[in-house]
Amino acid sequence: MQLKFANSVAQDTSAEECYGMRSLIVLLQPLCCVWLLLGAWIAFACLRRRWRIAAVPALAWVILTALTCTPLASLLISSLENTHPRVSIHDLAPADVIVCLGGGAEPSRSEPSGFHLKPSGDRLTTGMILLAQQKAPLLVLGGGGYEDQGKMLSEADRVADMARSLTGSAQPVLSLGVCADTRDEALKAAAMTKEKGWKRVLLVTSAYHMPRAAAAFQKMGIPIVPVPCNYLSSINRVGTLHWLHLPHAEGLSVFDTWLHEMLGTWFYHSKGWM
Repeated sequence: MQLKFANSVAQDTSAEECYGMRSLIVLLQPLCCVWLLLGAWIAFACLRRRWRIAAVPALAWVILTALTCTPLASLLISSLENTHPRVSIHDLAPADVIVCLGGGAEPSRSEPSGFHLKPSGDRLTTGMILLAQQKAPLLVLGGGGYEDQGKMLSEADRVADMARSLTGSAQPVLSLGVCADTRDEALKAAAMTKEKGWKRVLLVTSAYHMPRAAAAFQKMGIPIVPVPCNYLSSINRVGTLHWLHLPHAEGLSVFDTWLHEMLGTWFYHSKGWM
Protein backbone atom coordinates (compact mmCIF):
# COMPACT_ATOMS: atom_id res chain seq x y z
CA MET A 1 0.00 0.00 0.00
CA GLN A 2 2.79 2.39 0.91
CA LEU A 3 4.63 1.46 -2.30
CA LYS A 4 1.55 2.21 -4.41
CA PHE A 5 1.09 5.55 -2.64
CA ALA A 6 4.76 6.40 -3.20
CA ASN A 7 4.47 5.53 -6.90
CA SER A 8 1.35 7.68 -7.20
CA VAL A 9 3.09 10.65 -5.56
CA ALA A 10 6.11 10.17 -7.83
CA GLN A 11 3.90 10.10 -10.93
CA ASP A 12 2.04 13.26 -9.85
CA THR A 13 5.34 15.02 -9.19
CA SER A 14 6.68 13.93 -12.55
CA ALA A 15 3.53 15.17 -14.30
CA GLU A 16 3.80 18.54 -12.55
CA GLU A 17 7.44 18.84 -13.57
CA CYS A 18 6.59 18.03 -17.19
CA TYR A 19 3.79 20.60 -17.18
CA GLY A 20 6.12 23.19 -15.68
CA MET A 21 8.78 22.43 -18.28
CA ARG A 22 6.26 22.75 -21.13
CA SER A 23 5.05 26.08 -19.75
CA LEU A 24 8.64 27.31 -19.52
CA ILE A 25 9.30 26.27 -23.11
CA VAL A 26 6.20 28.19 -24.25
CA LEU A 27 7.33 31.29 -22.34
CA LEU A 28 10.76 31.15 -24.02
CA GLN A 29 9.34 30.93 -27.54
CA PRO A 30 9.78 34.10 -29.65
CA LEU A 31 6.03 34.69 -30.00
CA CYS A 32 5.47 34.61 -26.23
CA CYS A 33 8.54 36.79 -25.61
CA VAL A 34 7.21 39.43 -28.02
CA TRP A 35 3.80 39.25 -26.35
CA LEU A 36 5.35 39.71 -22.88
CA LEU A 37 7.61 42.57 -24.03
CA LEU A 38 4.66 44.37 -25.62
CA GLY A 39 2.72 43.97 -22.37
CA ALA A 40 5.65 45.34 -20.35
CA TRP A 41 6.01 48.30 -22.74
CA ILE A 42 2.30 49.13 -22.40
CA ALA A 43 2.39 48.83 -18.62
CA PHE A 44 5.47 51.09 -18.39
CA ALA A 45 3.90 53.72 -20.68
CA CYS A 46 0.62 53.66 -18.74
CA LEU A 47 2.38 54.04 -15.40
CA ARG A 48 4.04 57.19 -16.74
CA ARG A 49 0.69 58.33 -18.23
CA ARG A 50 2.08 58.35 -21.76
CA TRP A 51 -1.17 57.29 -23.37
CA ARG A 52 -0.23 58.16 -26.95
CA ILE A 53 2.97 56.16 -26.74
CA ALA A 54 1.01 53.19 -25.39
CA ALA A 55 -1.72 53.32 -28.06
CA VAL A 56 0.07 51.55 -30.95
CA PRO A 57 1.73 48.75 -28.93
CA ALA A 58 -1.58 48.29 -27.08
CA LEU A 59 -3.38 47.73 -30.37
CA ALA A 60 -0.69 45.27 -31.48
CA TRP A 61 -0.92 43.44 -28.13
CA VAL A 62 -4.71 43.18 -28.35
CA ILE A 63 -4.54 41.74 -31.89
CA LEU A 64 -1.80 39.31 -30.92
CA THR A 65 -3.70 38.25 -27.80
CA ALA A 66 -6.95 37.73 -29.69
CA LEU A 67 -5.31 35.54 -32.34
CA THR A 68 -2.90 33.53 -30.19
CA CYS A 69 -4.39 33.41 -26.69
CA THR A 70 -8.10 32.92 -27.48
CA PRO A 71 -10.12 30.60 -29.77
CA LEU A 72 -10.96 33.47 -32.17
CA ALA A 73 -9.05 31.94 -35.11
CA SER A 74 -10.60 28.53 -34.39
CA LEU A 75 -14.10 30.01 -34.35
CA LEU A 76 -13.49 31.83 -37.63
CA ILE A 77 -12.20 28.73 -39.43
CA SER A 78 -15.03 26.60 -38.01
CA SER A 79 -17.55 28.92 -39.71
CA LEU A 80 -16.10 27.69 -43.03
CA GLU A 81 -15.67 24.08 -41.92
CA ASN A 82 -19.31 23.77 -40.87
CA THR A 83 -20.69 24.89 -44.23
CA HIS A 84 -20.89 21.26 -45.37
CA PRO A 85 -21.89 18.43 -43.03
CA ARG A 86 -19.33 15.93 -41.81
CA VAL A 87 -19.20 12.67 -43.71
CA SER A 88 -18.78 9.08 -42.57
CA ILE A 89 -16.90 7.02 -45.14
CA HIS A 90 -18.89 3.95 -44.12
CA ASP A 91 -22.21 5.67 -44.93
CA LEU A 92 -21.15 7.09 -48.32
CA ALA A 93 -22.88 5.61 -51.34
CA PRO A 94 -20.58 4.44 -54.17
CA ALA A 95 -19.67 6.93 -56.87
CA ASP A 96 -18.05 6.97 -60.30
CA VAL A 97 -14.84 8.67 -59.22
CA ILE A 98 -13.01 10.31 -56.31
CA VAL A 99 -11.46 13.70 -57.07
CA CYS A 100 -8.93 14.71 -54.43
CA LEU A 101 -7.69 18.30 -54.64
CA GLY A 102 -3.98 19.02 -54.31
CA GLY A 103 -2.00 20.46 -51.45
CA GLY A 104 -1.77 17.29 -49.39
CA ALA A 105 1.70 16.18 -50.42
CA GLU A 106 4.73 17.28 -52.35
CA PRO A 107 7.80 15.54 -53.80
CA SER A 108 10.88 15.39 -51.58
CA ARG A 109 14.49 14.54 -52.41
CA SER A 110 15.21 13.56 -48.80
CA GLU A 111 12.19 11.53 -47.66
CA PRO A 112 12.63 7.75 -48.03
CA SER A 113 9.17 7.58 -49.61
CA GLY A 114 10.01 10.28 -52.15
CA PHE A 115 7.23 12.59 -51.00
CA HIS A 116 6.38 14.78 -48.00
CA LEU A 117 2.93 15.05 -46.41
CA LYS A 118 1.94 18.69 -45.92
CA PRO A 119 -0.42 20.04 -43.20
CA SER A 120 -3.38 19.25 -45.47
CA GLY A 121 -2.21 15.66 -45.98
CA ASP A 122 -5.60 14.43 -44.72
CA ARG A 123 -6.89 15.15 -48.22
CA LEU A 124 -4.65 12.49 -49.71
CA THR A 125 -5.21 9.92 -46.97
CA THR A 126 -8.99 10.41 -47.18
CA GLY A 127 -8.94 9.95 -50.95
CA MET A 128 -6.88 6.77 -50.67
CA ILE A 129 -9.12 5.35 -47.92
CA LEU A 130 -12.18 6.01 -50.08
CA LEU A 131 -10.46 4.12 -52.90
CA ALA A 132 -9.46 1.27 -50.61
CA GLN A 133 -13.06 1.07 -49.31
CA GLN A 134 -14.22 0.76 -52.95
CA LYS A 135 -16.36 3.88 -52.80
CA ALA A 136 -15.32 4.49 -56.41
CA PRO A 137 -13.23 2.58 -58.95
CA LEU A 138 -10.96 5.54 -59.72
CA LEU A 139 -9.00 8.21 -57.81
CA VAL A 140 -8.10 11.46 -59.59
CA LEU A 141 -5.52 13.72 -57.97
CA GLY A 142 -5.14 17.46 -58.41
CA GLY A 143 -2.24 19.70 -57.43
CA GLY A 144 0.17 22.38 -58.50
CA GLY A 145 3.56 22.20 -60.13
CA TYR A 146 7.15 22.26 -58.99
CA GLU A 147 10.40 23.02 -60.79
CA ASP A 148 13.10 20.38 -61.11
CA GLN A 149 16.24 20.98 -63.16
CA GLY A 150 14.56 23.74 -65.14
CA LYS A 151 11.42 21.72 -65.91
CA MET A 152 7.94 22.27 -64.49
CA LEU A 153 6.64 18.95 -63.19
CA SER A 154 3.27 17.93 -61.77
CA GLU A 155 2.87 17.42 -58.04
CA ALA A 156 -0.13 15.18 -58.76
CA ASP A 157 1.84 12.97 -61.18
CA ARG A 158 4.45 12.24 -58.52
CA VAL A 159 1.92 11.61 -55.78
CA ALA A 160 -0.18 9.45 -58.16
CA ASP A 161 2.86 7.21 -58.75
CA MET A 162 3.15 6.75 -55.00
CA ALA A 163 -0.57 6.09 -54.61
CA ARG A 164 -0.49 3.44 -57.35
CA SER A 165 2.31 1.61 -55.58
CA LEU A 166 0.24 1.53 -52.37
CA THR A 167 -3.17 0.66 -53.83
CA GLY A 168 -2.09 -1.70 -56.62
CA SER A 169 -2.71 -1.47 -60.34
CA ALA A 170 -6.23 -2.95 -59.99
CA GLN A 171 -7.43 0.41 -58.66
CA PRO A 172 -6.20 3.14 -61.03
CA VAL A 173 -5.02 6.54 -59.91
CA LEU A 174 -4.97 9.40 -62.42
CA SER A 175 -3.58 12.92 -62.32
CA LEU A 176 -5.02 16.26 -63.45
CA GLY A 177 -1.50 17.42 -64.28
CA VAL A 178 -0.14 20.83 -63.31
CA CYS A 179 -3.01 22.97 -62.01
CA ALA A 180 -2.65 26.67 -61.27
CA ASP A 181 -5.41 26.78 -58.66
CA THR A 182 -8.76 25.30 -57.62
CA ARG A 183 -10.44 26.87 -60.65
CA ASP A 184 -7.97 25.10 -62.93
CA GLU A 185 -8.61 21.80 -61.13
CA ALA A 186 -12.36 22.33 -61.69
CA LEU A 187 -11.85 23.04 -65.40
CA LYS A 188 -9.79 19.89 -65.94
CA ALA A 189 -12.13 17.77 -63.82
CA ALA A 190 -15.10 19.10 -65.82
CA ALA A 191 -13.47 18.01 -69.09
CA MET A 192 -12.86 14.52 -67.70
CA THR A 193 -16.40 14.36 -66.30
CA LYS A 194 -17.85 15.14 -69.72
CA GLU A 195 -15.54 12.69 -71.47
CA LYS A 196 -16.13 9.82 -69.02
CA GLY A 197 -19.79 10.51 -68.37
CA TRP A 198 -19.43 10.60 -64.58
CA LYS A 199 -22.74 11.05 -62.73
CA ARG A 200 -21.48 11.10 -59.13
CA VAL A 201 -18.14 12.60 -58.08
CA LEU A 202 -16.77 12.45 -54.54
CA LEU A 203 -14.93 15.73 -54.02
CA VAL A 204 -12.27 15.54 -51.31
CA THR A 205 -10.61 18.63 -49.88
CA SER A 206 -10.05 20.41 -46.57
CA ALA A 207 -13.28 21.36 -44.78
CA TYR A 208 -12.31 25.04 -44.68
CA HIS A 209 -11.63 24.97 -48.44
CA MET A 210 -14.77 23.01 -49.36
CA PRO A 211 -17.17 26.02 -49.65
CA ARG A 212 -15.06 27.64 -52.39
CA ALA A 213 -14.05 24.35 -54.03
CA ALA A 214 -17.59 22.93 -54.12
CA ALA A 215 -18.98 26.16 -55.56
CA ALA A 216 -16.26 26.23 -58.24
CA PHE A 217 -16.92 22.60 -59.24
CA GLN A 218 -20.69 23.06 -59.24
CA LYS A 219 -20.26 26.14 -61.42
CA MET A 220 -18.64 23.85 -64.00
CA GLY A 221 -21.62 21.48 -63.82
CA ILE A 222 -19.80 18.66 -62.03
CA PRO A 223 -22.18 16.46 -59.98
CA ILE A 224 -20.20 16.46 -56.75
CA VAL A 225 -20.74 14.96 -53.31
CA PRO A 226 -18.60 16.97 -50.85
CA VAL A 227 -16.32 14.91 -48.61
CA PRO A 228 -14.71 17.47 -46.26
CA CYS A 229 -11.68 16.49 -44.20
CA ASN A 230 -8.60 18.07 -42.57
CA TYR A 231 -10.49 20.02 -39.89
CA LEU A 232 -8.37 22.71 -38.21
CA SER A 233 -10.64 24.21 -35.55
CA SER A 234 -10.24 22.65 -32.11
CA ILE A 235 -14.01 22.49 -31.66
CA ASN A 236 -14.24 20.19 -34.69
CA ARG A 237 -11.08 18.22 -33.94
CA VAL A 238 -11.40 17.54 -30.20
CA GLY A 239 -14.75 19.09 -29.31
CA THR A 240 -13.43 21.76 -26.93
CA LEU A 241 -12.28 25.37 -27.00
CA HIS A 242 -9.55 26.76 -24.75
CA TRP A 243 -10.71 30.28 -24.01
CA LEU A 244 -7.52 31.69 -22.48
CA HIS A 245 -3.99 30.33 -22.74
CA LEU A 246 -0.42 31.43 -23.38
CA PRO A 247 0.34 32.60 -26.94
CA HIS A 248 0.54 29.80 -29.49
CA ALA A 249 1.63 30.17 -33.11
CA GLU A 250 -1.11 27.81 -34.32
CA GLY A 251 -3.63 30.63 -33.97
CA LEU A 252 -1.70 32.77 -36.46
CA SER A 253 -1.49 29.86 -38.90
CA VAL A 254 -5.22 29.12 -38.65
CA PHE A 255 -6.09 32.81 -39.05
CA ASP A 256 -3.85 33.01 -42.13
CA THR A 257 -5.72 30.04 -43.64
CA TRP A 258 -9.09 31.66 -42.89
CA LEU A 259 -8.00 34.97 -44.40
CA HIS A 260 -6.66 33.21 -47.51
CA GLU A 261 -10.01 31.47 -48.01
CA MET A 262 -12.02 34.66 -47.48
CA LEU A 263 -9.90 36.60 -49.99
CA GLY A 264 -10.01 33.65 -52.40
CA THR A 265 -13.80 33.48 -52.13
CA TRP A 266 -14.10 37.20 -52.82
CA PHE A 267 -11.80 36.87 -55.85
CA TYR A 268 -13.70 33.85 -57.23
CA HIS A 269 -16.99 35.71 -56.83
CA SER A 270 -15.59 38.75 -58.63
CA LYS A 271 -14.50 36.53 -61.54
CA GLY A 272 -17.82 34.67 -61.67
CA TRP A 273 -16.07 31.36 -60.95
CA MET A 274 -18.52 30.34 -58.23
